[in-house]
Amino acid sequence: MGIADNDLFASVVVGDPSGKVIATSVGGSVNYHYWGLEQARANLMDLVHQTVGWDRRASLAGACFTYKADFAVTEWKMPDLVSGFLEGTDVMVEDFATSSLLGMHGGEDRLFLVGGHSGLAVFEDSTGRQLQTRQEALMWNPIMRLNSKLQEVAGVDRNQCVEDLLYLKSQIALGKGLGVFTDILDQRVSQGSSLALEVAYELAYDLVQMVTSMSAHFRGLEPVIGLYGQILLGSQTIRTRVHHLLSLLFPQCRIVDVPLAPAKGAYLSSVLTRRSGFEQEVITNLFN
Repeated sequence: MGIADNDLFASVVVGDPSGKVIATSVGGSVNYHYWGLEQARANLMDLVHQTVGWDRRASLAGACFTYKADFAVTEWKMPDLVSGFLEGTDVMVEDFATSSLLGMHGGEDRLFLVGGHSGLAVFEDSTGRQLQTRQEALMWNPIMRLNSKLQEVAGVDRNQCVEDLLYLKSQIALGKGLGVFTDILDQRVSQGSSLALEVAYELAYDLVQMVTSMSAHFRGLEPVIGLYGQILLGSQTIRTRVHHLLSLLFPQCRIVDVPLAPAKGAYLSSVLTRRSGFEQEVITNLFN
């Protein structure tokens, strides 16, 4: 079992020892640093119910967790999280960047592009060297972006475009998730809001800029670029723009949506830890 947590929800991939995926699911976060141990345990129990079945949980040979949160792997203490229901399971924690890249397939150069609550690009070349770059947190924040855009049009008559941005801002302020933000953004773009389109294109530009900053390290001409995150995959406007710009800049690259890459990578780590020597068989089964 591979569990990838992004602080708001967790994605799960369950497979057999040969690399064949049996079940996938999405549920509540298992990040106990943010949500507390009781809630994280309840969410993990639900995920086990959904994917393996409570009565079959003893069949889980291994479980690998990976967390997007900025905590070192050594800071995650798992016994309290899994005690009582994954007692016989080999539990481990893997670095999020490593899991994400492992969960992508193909190419000597791989780049994992994240557009969610943070903007992040993780690159790995054929030698296994990893590099990262990220958007500055406040500059990436949707509320800050909307405030900046509203300041640009301050003094302008409150036309419908401005009202659209104010509505977007109000929904985020009410605690609505990024899914609501991307849905409303796309809706307003489809209705002809020029300011909503500017916000979407600026987000897309910043994501692409992270890729170009990494391109000097590409060893080949055909990098695989994996797209991940609610803003990037949740907004058709942003995703299409990113795809278009990357295709122009790197015409030989392969661009793929990889919403389950971190969970797949965590699952793969769990399997390969116990199946040394069968790496190629497991990887072939997982990605075919």
